[in-house]
Amino acid sequence: MAKYRVLLVDDQREVRLALRSAIESLEFEIEVVDVPSGEEALLVLSSGSFDLLISDVRLPGITGLELLNKIKKLESEIKIILMTGLMDSEIRQEVADAGAAAFFLKPLDIADFLDAVERCLGLVDEPIFGGETLALEEPVESIADRLTGLRKEMNAISAVLLDGRGRVLARAGDLPDASVETALFPALMTAFSASEKVAHLLRTSPPSDLMYFAGSKYDIFLAHVGEAYALLVAANPSGSSNQVHESIKLVHTGLRDLLTILAHMGVPIKSGDQLPLPEIEVPEEVLVVEPEIEALFQEAESTDLDFEEVDAFWDTASMRLKDEEITNADALTYEQARRLGLTPEDGGGKAE
Repeated sequence: MAKYRVLLVDDQREVRLALRSAIESLEFEIEVVDVPSGEEALLVLSSGSFDLLISDVRLPGITGLELLNKIKKLESEIKIILMTGLMDSEIRQEVADAGAAAFFLKPLDIADFLDAVERCLGLVDEPIFGGETLALEEPVESIADRLTGLRKEMNAISAVLLDGRGRVLARAGDLPDASVETALFPALMTAFSASEKVAHLLRTSPPSDLMYFAGSKYDIFLAHVGEAYALLVAANPSGSSNQVHESIKLVHTGLRDLLTILAHMGVPIKSGDQLPLPEIEVPEEVLVVEPEIEALFQEAESTDLDFEEVDAFWDTASMRLKDEEITNADALTYEQARRLGLTPEDGGGKAE
Protein backbone atom coordinates (compact mmCIF):
# COMPACT_ATOMS: atom_id res chain seq x y z
CA MET A 1 0.00 0.00 0.00
CA ALA A 2 1.27 3.49 -0.91
CA LYS A 3 2.56 5.62 1.92
CA TYR A 4 0.87 8.81 0.65
CA ARG A 5 -2.49 9.36 -1.06
CA VAL A 6 -3.32 12.30 -3.32
CA LEU A 7 -6.77 13.16 -4.70
CA LEU A 8 -6.65 15.17 -7.96
CA VAL A 9 -9.78 17.00 -9.20
CA ASP A 10 -9.98 18.67 -12.62
CA ASP A 11 -12.67 18.51 -15.32
CA GLN A 12 -10.05 18.38 -18.11
CA ARG A 13 -8.79 14.84 -18.65
CA GLU A 14 -5.53 16.00 -20.23
CA VAL A 15 -4.70 18.12 -17.17
CA ARG A 16 -5.40 15.21 -14.82
CA LEU A 17 -3.21 12.85 -16.83
CA ALA A 18 -0.33 15.35 -17.00
CA LEU A 19 -0.40 16.19 -13.29
CA ARG A 20 -0.85 12.57 -12.29
CA SER A 21 2.20 11.56 -14.34
CA ALA A 22 4.21 14.41 -12.82
CA ILE A 23 3.32 13.42 -9.24
CA GLU A 24 4.00 9.74 -9.89
CA SER A 25 7.43 10.68 -11.23
CA LEU A 26 8.48 11.67 -7.71
CA GLU A 27 10.63 9.05 -6.01
CA PHE A 28 8.15 8.32 -3.24
CA GLU A 29 5.31 5.86 -2.66
CA ILE A 30 2.41 8.05 -3.77
CA GLU A 31 -1.01 6.84 -4.89
CA VAL A 32 -2.87 9.34 -7.07
CA VAL A 33 -6.64 9.11 -7.59
CA ASP A 34 -8.09 11.53 -10.16
CA VAL A 35 -11.75 12.50 -10.71
CA PRO A 36 -13.44 15.12 -12.95
CA SER A 37 -15.81 16.75 -10.43
CA GLY A 38 -16.19 17.86 -6.84
CA GLU A 39 -19.14 15.53 -6.31
CA GLU A 40 -17.04 12.50 -7.28
CA ALA A 41 -14.22 13.75 -5.05
CA LEU A 42 -16.57 13.77 -2.05
CA LEU A 43 -17.71 10.25 -2.92
CA VAL A 44 -14.11 9.01 -3.08
CA LEU A 45 -13.26 10.75 0.20
CA SER A 46 -16.15 9.03 1.93
CA SER A 47 -14.51 5.65 1.30
CA GLY A 48 -10.96 6.48 2.43
CA SER A 49 -8.61 9.18 3.72
CA PHE A 50 -6.14 11.26 1.70
CA ASP A 51 -3.09 13.32 2.61
CA LEU A 52 -3.44 15.92 -0.13
CA LEU A 53 -6.23 17.34 -2.30
CA ILE A 54 -5.34 19.14 -5.56
CA SER A 55 -8.32 20.82 -7.20
CA ASP A 56 -9.19 23.26 -9.94
CA VAL A 57 -11.24 26.22 -8.69
CA ARG A 58 -13.68 26.18 -11.60
CA LEU A 59 -15.46 22.84 -11.77
CA PRO A 60 -18.83 21.67 -13.12
CA GLY A 61 -21.23 21.50 -10.18
CA ILE A 62 -19.67 22.49 -6.88
CA THR A 63 -16.58 24.66 -7.22
CA GLY A 64 -13.11 23.94 -5.92
CA LEU A 65 -13.63 26.45 -3.12
CA GLU A 66 -16.89 24.80 -2.08
CA LEU A 67 -15.16 21.43 -2.21
CA LEU A 68 -12.36 22.77 -0.02
CA ASN A 69 -14.82 23.96 2.64
CA LYS A 70 -16.70 20.65 2.65
CA ILE A 71 -13.51 18.57 2.88
CA LYS A 72 -12.10 20.67 5.72
CA LYS A 73 -15.13 19.63 7.76
CA LEU A 74 -14.55 15.95 6.95
CA GLU A 75 -10.73 15.86 7.20
CA SER A 76 -9.30 18.84 9.01
CA GLU A 77 -5.71 17.63 8.58
CA ILE A 78 -5.76 17.28 4.81
CA LYS A 79 -3.54 19.70 2.87
CA ILE A 80 -5.09 21.42 -0.14
CA ILE A 81 -3.61 22.92 -3.32
CA LEU A 82 -5.89 24.96 -5.59
CA MET A 83 -5.29 25.96 -9.21
CA THR A 84 -7.17 28.03 -11.76
CA GLY A 85 -6.92 29.45 -15.26
CA LEU A 86 -8.72 32.63 -14.21
CA MET A 87 -7.00 34.95 -11.77
CA ASP A 88 -8.63 38.01 -10.21
CA SER A 89 -8.58 39.78 -6.87
CA GLU A 90 -11.83 38.21 -5.66
CA ILE A 91 -10.61 34.66 -6.25
CA ARG A 92 -7.27 35.50 -4.63
CA GLN A 93 -9.07 36.73 -1.49
CA GLU A 94 -11.43 33.75 -1.39
CA VAL A 95 -8.50 31.34 -1.63
CA ALA A 96 -6.62 33.19 1.11
CA ASP A 97 -9.69 33.08 3.37
CA ALA A 98 -10.28 29.39 2.62
CA GLY A 99 -6.83 28.43 3.88
CA ALA A 100 -5.36 26.52 0.94
CA ALA A 101 -1.71 25.57 1.42
CA ALA A 102 -0.82 26.74 -2.10
CA PHE A 103 -2.47 28.33 -5.12
CA PHE A 104 -1.29 28.11 -8.74
CA LEU A 105 -2.28 29.91 -11.91
CA LYS A 106 -2.61 27.73 -15.02
CA PRO A 107 -0.62 26.82 -17.00
CA LEU A 108 1.36 25.46 -14.06
CA ASP A 109 5.08 25.64 -13.58
CA ILE A 110 5.59 21.90 -12.99
CA ALA A 111 8.78 22.34 -10.95
CA ASP A 112 7.08 24.74 -8.51
CA PHE A 113 3.97 22.55 -8.44
CA LEU A 114 5.93 19.40 -7.54
CA ASP A 115 7.84 21.34 -4.91
CA ALA A 116 4.50 22.32 -3.33
CA VAL A 117 3.32 18.69 -3.44
CA GLU A 118 6.46 17.52 -1.66
CA ARG A 119 6.09 20.18 1.03
CA CYS A 120 2.40 19.43 1.57
CA LEU A 121 3.16 15.72 1.99
CA GLY A 122 6.04 16.47 4.36
CA LEU A 123 8.62 14.95 2.02
CA VAL A 124 10.97 17.89 2.61
CA ASP A 125 11.80 19.62 5.87
CA GLU A 126 10.93 23.20 4.87
CA PRO A 127 7.49 24.53 5.87
CA ILE A 128 4.79 25.01 3.25
CA PHE A 129 5.38 28.60 2.19
CA GLY A 130 5.35 29.72 5.84
CA GLY A 131 1.80 28.45 6.20
CA GLU A 132 0.52 31.09 3.81
CA THR A 133 -1.09 30.89 0.42
CA LEU A 134 1.42 30.97 -2.43
CA ALA A 135 1.73 34.55 -3.61
CA LEU A 136 1.35 35.00 -7.36
CA GLU A 137 2.32 38.02 -9.37
CA GLU A 138 -0.23 39.51 -11.70
CA PRO A 139 0.68 39.18 -15.39
CA VAL A 140 2.42 42.40 -16.33
CA GLU A 141 2.28 42.08 -20.11
CA SER A 142 -0.59 43.01 -22.38
CA ILE A 143 -1.43 40.98 -25.47
CA ALA A 144 0.22 43.63 -27.64
CA ASP A 145 3.35 43.57 -25.47
CA ARG A 146 3.59 39.78 -25.72
CA LEU A 147 3.14 39.79 -29.51
CA THR A 148 5.82 42.45 -29.81
CA GLY A 149 8.11 40.44 -27.55
CA LEU A 150 7.52 37.22 -29.49
CA ARG A 151 8.27 39.00 -32.75
CA LYS A 152 11.58 40.25 -31.36
CA GLU A 153 12.51 36.88 -29.83
CA MET A 154 11.98 35.12 -33.17
CA ASN A 155 13.25 38.02 -35.27
CA ALA A 156 9.93 37.57 -37.05
CA ILE A 157 8.20 39.74 -39.61
CA SER A 158 4.81 39.72 -37.91
CA ALA A 159 2.99 38.20 -34.91
CA VAL A 160 -0.81 38.31 -35.01
CA LEU A 161 -3.69 37.26 -32.75
CA LEU A 162 -6.78 36.28 -34.79
CA ASP A 163 -10.27 35.31 -33.80
CA GLY A 164 -11.95 32.16 -35.15
CA ARG A 165 -13.08 34.00 -38.29
CA GLY A 166 -9.62 35.20 -39.20
CA ARG A 167 -10.12 38.79 -38.05
CA VAL A 168 -7.11 40.59 -36.61
CA LEU A 169 -7.50 41.41 -32.92
CA ALA A 170 -3.95 42.59 -32.25
CA ARG A 171 -0.69 42.45 -34.12
CA ALA A 172 2.95 43.41 -34.15
CA GLY A 173 4.43 44.03 -37.61
CA ASP A 174 3.07 43.63 -41.14
CA LEU A 175 3.63 41.17 -43.95
CA PRO A 176 5.66 42.68 -46.82
CA ASP A 177 2.71 42.46 -49.21
CA ALA A 178 -0.66 43.45 -47.72
CA SER A 179 -2.50 42.05 -50.76
CA VAL A 180 -1.12 38.59 -50.00
CA GLU A 181 -2.41 38.85 -46.44
CA THR A 182 -6.03 39.23 -47.58
CA ALA A 183 -5.84 35.85 -49.33
CA LEU A 184 -3.43 34.17 -46.90
CA PHE A 185 -5.36 34.64 -43.67
CA PRO A 186 -8.63 33.04 -44.90
CA ALA A 187 -6.65 30.10 -46.34
CA LEU A 188 -4.82 29.60 -43.06
CA MET A 189 -8.09 29.73 -41.11
CA THR A 190 -9.33 26.83 -43.23
CA ALA A 191 -6.41 24.82 -41.88
CA PHE A 192 -7.17 26.20 -38.41
CA SER A 193 -10.77 24.93 -38.64
CA ALA A 194 -9.65 21.52 -39.92
CA SER A 195 -7.24 21.25 -37.00
CA GLU A 196 -10.10 21.85 -34.58
CA LYS A 197 -12.05 18.98 -36.16
CA VAL A 198 -9.04 16.68 -35.84
CA ALA A 199 -8.67 17.67 -32.18
CA HIS A 200 -12.34 16.86 -31.63
CA LEU A 201 -11.91 13.41 -33.17
CA LEU A 202 -8.86 12.85 -30.98
CA ARG A 203 -10.84 14.11 -27.97
CA THR A 204 -8.33 16.86 -27.29
CA SER A 205 -9.81 20.02 -25.81
CA PRO A 206 -8.66 22.69 -26.25
CA PRO A 207 -6.78 21.76 -29.46
CA SER A 208 -3.06 21.27 -28.97
CA ASP A 209 -1.55 22.00 -32.36
CA LEU A 210 1.15 23.95 -34.13
CA MET A 211 1.19 24.09 -37.91
CA TYR A 212 4.34 25.05 -39.82
CA PHE A 213 4.37 26.24 -43.45
CA ALA A 214 7.77 26.80 -45.08
CA GLY A 215 7.90 29.54 -47.72
CA SER A 216 10.42 31.24 -49.98
CA LYS A 217 9.86 34.74 -48.55
CA TYR A 218 8.76 33.81 -45.03
CA ASP A 219 7.65 30.84 -42.92
CA ILE A 220 4.28 30.67 -41.19
CA PHE A 221 3.54 29.24 -37.74
CA LEU A 222 -0.15 28.83 -36.82
CA ALA A 223 -1.59 27.47 -33.56
CA HIS A 224 -4.74 27.50 -31.45
CA VAL A 225 -4.85 29.81 -28.44
CA GLY A 226 -7.49 27.92 -26.48
CA GLU A 227 -10.41 27.04 -28.76
CA ALA A 228 -11.45 30.52 -29.87
CA TYR A 229 -8.31 32.28 -31.05
CA ALA A 230 -5.26 31.72 -33.24
CA LEU A 231 -1.65 32.84 -33.05
CA LEU A 232 -0.02 33.45 -36.42
CA VAL A 233 3.68 34.23 -36.73
CA ALA A 234 5.35 35.09 -40.04
CA ALA A 235 9.08 34.52 -39.62
CA ASN A 236 12.08 34.81 -41.89
CA PRO A 237 12.77 31.54 -43.75
CA SER A 238 14.47 29.01 -41.47
CA GLY A 239 17.98 28.05 -42.46
CA SER A 240 18.05 24.72 -40.62
CA SER A 241 15.97 22.20 -38.70
CA ASN A 242 17.55 23.49 -35.47
CA GLN A 243 16.26 26.96 -36.23
CA VAL A 244 12.75 25.59 -36.86
CA HIS A 245 12.91 23.67 -33.58
CA GLU A 246 13.95 26.80 -31.69
CA SER A 247 11.13 28.79 -33.32
CA ILE A 248 8.60 26.14 -32.30
CA LYS A 249 9.78 26.38 -28.69
CA LEU A 250 9.37 30.16 -28.73
CA VAL A 251 5.88 29.89 -30.23
CA HIS A 252 4.85 27.38 -27.53
CA THR A 253 6.06 29.79 -24.85
CA GLY A 254 4.14 32.61 -26.51
CA LEU A 255 0.97 30.48 -26.58
CA ARG A 256 1.27 29.73 -22.87
CA ASP A 257 1.73 33.41 -22.04
CA LEU A 258 -1.19 34.52 -24.24
CA LEU A 259 -3.50 31.99 -22.55
CA THR A 260 -2.46 33.34 -19.15
CA ILE A 261 -3.07 36.94 -20.24
CA LEU A 262 -6.50 36.10 -21.74
CA ALA A 263 -7.49 34.23 -18.57
CA HIS A 264 -6.42 37.17 -16.45
CA MET A 265 -8.52 39.48 -18.64
CA GLY A 266 -11.53 37.22 -18.14
CA VAL A 267 -11.82 36.52 -21.88
CA PRO A 268 -13.53 33.18 -22.74
CA ILE A 269 -11.26 30.92 -24.81
CA LYS A 270 -13.91 28.40 -25.91
CA SER A 271 -15.11 28.68 -29.52
CA GLY A 272 -18.77 28.78 -28.51
CA ASP A 273 -18.21 31.61 -26.02
CA GLN A 274 -16.01 33.82 -28.16
CA LEU A 275 -16.33 37.49 -27.24
CA PRO A 276 -14.59 40.63 -28.50
CA LEU A 277 -11.43 41.36 -26.54
CA PRO A 278 -11.42 44.35 -24.20
CA GLU A 279 -9.69 47.44 -25.54
CA ILE A 280 -5.97 46.75 -25.87
CA GLU A 281 -3.25 49.35 -25.49
CA VAL A 282 -0.88 48.78 -28.40
CA PRO A 283 2.49 50.22 -29.41
CA GLU A 284 2.69 52.21 -32.65
CA GLU A 285 3.78 49.20 -34.72
CA VAL A 286 0.72 47.17 -33.64
CA LEU A 287 -2.19 47.59 -36.01
CA VAL A 288 -5.87 46.68 -35.84
CA VAL A 289 -8.51 45.92 -38.45
CA GLU A 290 -9.34 48.86 -40.70
CA PRO A 291 -12.90 50.26 -40.19
CA GLU A 292 -13.82 49.49 -43.83
CA ILE A 293 -12.83 45.83 -43.44
CA GLU A 294 -14.64 45.60 -40.12
CA ALA A 295 -17.79 46.99 -41.79
CA LEU A 296 -17.57 44.28 -44.46
CA PHE A 297 -17.32 41.60 -41.77
CA GLN A 298 -20.35 43.00 -39.96
CA GLU A 299 -22.33 43.13 -43.21
CA ALA A 300 -21.38 39.52 -43.97
CA GLU A 301 -22.43 38.40 -40.48
CA SER A 302 -25.89 39.92 -40.95
CA THR A 303 -26.45 38.21 -44.32
CA ASP A 304 -28.04 34.76 -44.42
CA LEU A 305 -26.19 32.61 -46.96
CA ASP A 306 -27.27 29.35 -48.54
CA PHE A 307 -23.90 27.61 -48.71
CA GLU A 308 -25.17 25.10 -51.30
CA GLU A 309 -26.03 28.02 -53.58
CA VAL A 310 -22.62 29.59 -52.94
CA ASP A 311 -20.84 26.34 -53.83
CA ALA A 312 -22.97 25.94 -56.97
CA PHE A 313 -22.14 29.50 -58.02
CA TRP A 314 -18.40 28.92 -57.81
CA ASP A 315 -18.64 25.55 -59.56
CA THR A 316 -20.54 27.19 -62.44
CA ALA A 317 -18.10 30.11 -62.56
CA SER A 318 -15.16 27.73 -62.64
CA MET A 319 -16.62 25.72 -65.55
CA ARG A 320 -17.49 28.92 -67.44
CA LEU A 321 -13.96 30.21 -67.02
CA LYS A 322 -12.53 26.92 -68.24
CA ASP A 323 -14.80 26.96 -71.32
CA GLU A 324 -13.90 30.58 -72.07
CA GLU A 325 -10.20 29.75 -71.87
CA ILE A 326 -10.56 26.88 -74.35
CA THR A 327 -12.79 28.62 -76.89
CA ASN A 328 -10.85 31.86 -77.11
CA ALA A 329 -9.72 31.45 -80.74
CA ASP A 330 -7.45 34.49 -80.63
CA ALA A 331 -5.24 33.05 -77.87
CA LEU A 332 -5.16 29.26 -78.15
CA THR A 333 -2.30 27.48 -76.47
CA TYR A 334 -0.93 24.26 -77.93
CA GLU A 335 -2.61 22.26 -75.16
CA GLN A 336 -5.98 23.93 -75.83
CA ALA A 337 -5.63 23.30 -79.57
CA ARG A 338 -4.77 19.64 -78.89
CA ARG A 339 -7.87 19.23 -76.75
CA LEU A 340 -9.97 20.67 -79.62
CA GLY A 341 -8.40 18.26 -82.13
CA LEU A 342 -6.59 21.00 -84.08
CA THR A 343 -3.05 19.60 -83.74
CA PRO A 344 -1.26 16.92 -85.81
CA GLU A 345 -2.04 13.40 -84.64
CA ASP A 346 0.54 11.40 -82.72
CA GLY A 347 2.99 9.70 -85.07
CA GLY A 348 3.46 12.72 -87.33
CA GLY A 349 0.16 12.51 -89.26
CA LYS A 350 -1.81 15.62 -90.14
CA ALA A 351 -5.29 16.41 -88.97
CA GLU A 352 -8.04 15.93 -91.55
